[in-house]
Amino acid sequence: MARGTSRVGPLPDSRDVEATRHILKTLGVPIEEEGAGWVRIGGRGGPLAAVPDTLFCGASGTTLRLTAALAGTGEGTFRLDGEEQLRRRPLHDLKAPLEALGASVRFLGEEGHAPVEVWGRRWRGGEVTVSGETSSQFLSGILLGAPLAEGPLVVRARELVSAPYALLTAELMARFGVSVERRARAFGVRPGAYRAATVEVEPDASAAAFLFAAAAVTGGEVTVPGVGPALLQGDARFPRFLKAMGVTVEAGARGTTVRGLPRRGLDAEVEEVPDLVPPLVAVALRAPEPSLLRGVGHLRHKESDRIEVLSRGIAALGGRLEVSGNALRVHPLRPRRGACLDPRGDHRMAMAFAVTGLWVPDLLVEDPSCVDKSFPRFFPSLLSLLV
Repeated sequence: MARGTSRVGPLPDSRDVEATRHILKTLGVPIEEEGAGWVRIGGRGGPLAAVPDTLFCGASGTTLRLTAALAGTGEGTFRLDGEEQLRRRPLHDLKAPLEALGASVRFLGEEGHAPVEVWGRRWRGGEVTVSGETSSQFLSGILLGAPLAEGPLVVRARELVSAPYALLTAELMARFGVSVERRARAFGVRPGAYRAATVEVEPDASAAAFLFAAAAVTGGEVTVPGVGPALLQGDARFPRFLKAMGVTVEAGARGTTVRGLPRRGLDAEVEEVPDLVPPLVAVALRAPEPSLLRGVGHLRHKESDRIEVLSRGIAALGGRLEVSGNALRVHPLRPRRGACLDPRGDHRMAMAFAVTGLWVPDLLVEDPSCVDKSFPRFFPSLLSLLV
């Protein structure tokens, strides 16, 4: 949407990123590969323009939700769809704010789910409320489109989970020349134009968490370059959780190093960092005492019902999770036995089960290729730590 040509990289070779690239190319946005994961993107200098083709988002909820929101600012009718797994993920929280701003939304199958048609138009200014109960991605989508509105727009968030992602969105908007004013659970955005920029993508802190977890469950040592407290991502706080569990953590110029087994359980609020729950559970199983993770309710609305998948998998290993309201109690895994675990096509479930398999014998993970969604080289990376 920016004026001029932007450079972004290095991009990971993941299905989610590829889904977004595919969408932009379908919409006629020029993308030129520079090598080493960098791309040049020719900006439109304004809203997206509709095409007759269906915008296929693969299994990427981020791609679907952000593109659907931006389609609401665009010109014409946009149709969006994805794989069966994506069709199960909720989209209904986008309908009310888009229609309040002047766009129209029609679900073509099950109400509140893809496939969906969005009729775009220039948004009105004023004030709009977005529910963030199941995901911050709806808020991020509306924020990204806000500079294209006719007048100043105040975007209010209701029951916002994963708040660091909304702050990350605002920071990246600023890098493209648009100022976002933070007001408690509201954001003020004035009309303006995005300007081309060069943005270096941070290392993926969510993916790095599983490598840190691997060190913690084996008592080994892992250093991940580039990951540290200066990252904008909320998931960069994973080493702090490990430190609270008695794991040795050292952050320096090279990156962050994690060493040793957990010496105690964890009591933590995780509502803002839901993607850290799977690796935290994997480490908590290795701890000498139970852990309590609070604020986990929205994990039921991810690529799978992660509470249910984790509970079934750990029960098959002879362990126990207790779910009470919005909290999850993880008991140490003793005694333990092997099993074949089904991640239900969820990349983070597969990675969490694989990390657990580093110390639980005879553990098999079905459908290992589902990790390609975010971390295609996860298993080679894990293997490299063992040799």
